[in-house]
Amino acid sequence: MSIEYEWVEVSNPNLSCPFYANQVTGECSWSRPMDESRILPTNPEGDWWELWDEKNNLPYYYHTRANISNWVRPTDANIISLVKIQPSKEFSSQMSLLIKRPSITNNNTMKRNSRSLDLSEITIVDTPKRQHQRSTSDSIANDIMNQVPKNEDGPRKQSEPVVSRGSYLPLFKTGPFKNLVTRSGSPTSRYSMAISSPINNPEAAIAMHPILNNQHSPPATPVATLRKPALPVGLQQEINRFAIDGFAKRFFATHKRGLFRRRVPMNEMLKWTKESLRQPLIMMNKELYKDALKCFKLIQIIMGDKSKSRNETEDIQTILTCGITKGQMRDEIYVQLCKQLHENPNVSSVYKGWELLCIVSVTFPPSKNLENYLTDFVEQHHDSQDHKISTMSRHVSNKLKRICKRGAKGKVLTAAEIARAKEAPFKPSVFGESLELIMELQTDPTIQIPMIVPFLTNTVRETNGQSSEGIFRVPGDADAVTDLRVRIENGNYDAEGITDPNVPASLLKYWLRDLSDPIISSEDYYDCIKYAEDAEMAIAIINRLPDTNRRIALFIINFLQEFTDPEIISHTLMNVNNLAMVFAPNFLRCPAESLTTVFENSKYEQAFLRTLINEIQVNPSLCAYEPDPTKVIGYQRTTCQQ
Repeated sequence: MSIEYEWVEVSNPNLSCPFYANQVTGECSWSRPMDESRILPTNPEGDWWELWDEKNNLPYYYHTRANISNWVRPTDANIISLVKIQPSKEFSSQMSLLIKRPSITNNNTMKRNSRSLDLSEITIVDTPKRQHQRSTSDSIANDIMNQVPKNEDGPRKQSEPVVSRGSYLPLFKTGPFKNLVTRSGSPTSRYSMAISSPINNPEAAIAMHPILNNQHSPPATPVATLRKPALPVGLQQEINRFAIDGFAKRFFATHKRGLFRRRVPMNEMLKWTKESLRQPLIMMNKELYKDALKCFKLIQIIMGDKSKSRNETEDIQTILTCGITKGQMRDEIYVQLCKQLHENPNVSSVYKGWELLCIVSVTFPPSKNLENYLTDFVEQHHDSQDHKISTMSRHVSNKLKRICKRGAKGKVLTAAEIARAKEAPFKPSVFGESLELIMELQTDPTIQIPMIVPFLTNTVRETNGQSSEGIFRVPGDADAVTDLRVRIENGNYDAEGITDPNVPASLLKYWLRDLSDPIISSEDYYDCIKYAEDAEMAIAIINRLPDTNRRIALFIINFLQEFTDPEIISHTLMNVNNLAMVFAPNFLRCPAESLTTVFENSKYEQAFLRTLINEIQVNPSLCAYEPDPTKVIGYQRTTCQQ
């Protein structure tokens, strides 16, 4: 555009009124300049604005009517340079009227893998390859100016075309990912080793996606996309696909075949096959190649795609051992399973594959890079017409969320645990679930707390736990604890054969620790720390807990009080300080991620539980059987005596 027009009329169909900006000086004005010959009139078809991306130190271009942005400078249109005007308050205030976004609650206590979306209607030509942090400014103008086109290597060079290799990137509407939080917390960088690093296999994006790969409609054209008045129905899947694209392009190995070593297409490499693998699916150290190929062979055998397994449990344990002891193998195992589940024509093989995924998902987590893809892959099967697959996929989703927070198990699952993991989607466990679900599954309506609590406490008493040295501190035999846990998970509340009180004592601690949410919620945690030695306030905190949580806390505290008798302490050598130290981590979970904070708070957690054991008065019968929740509260002992 010729610079003879010093002033431009900055307008947009969504703006309340235009204002005027001087391209040379950066000056902005609400009133129309006197010399109208120097004013560039607004184009009714929309204008191209040149804006500046400070992060990449490059310009990008935004179309006012089409709401698209691009790195490539349009060659067939006039460009209005607003680089000098961009920082002005007038420009920012007017841009805030461009987009009306839905109100989305911002959760400031996001966990490790929280992903909230703050969407607005801006169409981006170059798909962002990674979730990235945004400015905390409330101005939508900042959102527009920060929402520049992204690709895996940052901005394209001016000489590069918009079209990718042999295919046109479909346009979609999405907004700035203002609240989208990555685990690494670092901004996008072309040199980063995260999922947005340089491409190895461009076809991976479409080939890995279970939904998009089954769609046979041609890619959306720019015109067709821009005519849509609202966000596409599949917007969420498109956003999830960013992680899929990035993971595949960054970490998938290139497979070649034939005399001329031609590359195997990604859509072929990532679907079910009866053939063996010649190399791992993802890039890894060569010393692990043999393990990767062995795992894939075992997966095929377990799923029934190859000769029948002689001992299926041992084959599963071999895969689990590989994933537990060799971290790089975890993603490979997950991706191999997804490959064999994708477009698998054999229904029984698919069932076996989902069973195996149920087992793996409770043993070790995927990497941070793979988690988004794997979560998306599993969620696509939630609405499967096959009820069995739908149920198993929902179960796997829950277990993935949990294992990603807790980390891998330290040992391989036993045969009984493997059998239980297969049944878990259809027979939920009392371990690792929410108290609400546990109470829903309970068959006895007369008991107001989970049956496992009185069962384990009674078993500790019956096995002479009150005369066992180091009770609650000394761990029970691991195999015996596992056997009792599986027994309870199968609905068999029978202590036959249990002679060591440390077994039920260890399982009681494990049950408390393994609940999806702690007995005392994170909202009440800091009050517990604050009033750790204030008996009145500590009891008040317990009494304000949800009904089931309160009943369990009071019941177990009463149980621990039995062990504070001096005569019993002479046998167990576990005084109130020891009991508080052992059980505090099972009642309270520090929400902070800093190890220093966790360590520092531990002494206050112990003090809180010690105060409760010493000061609270409880009726255990009311806790377990009284249907009226108002009658189930704790009292301070001194108050009761008065």
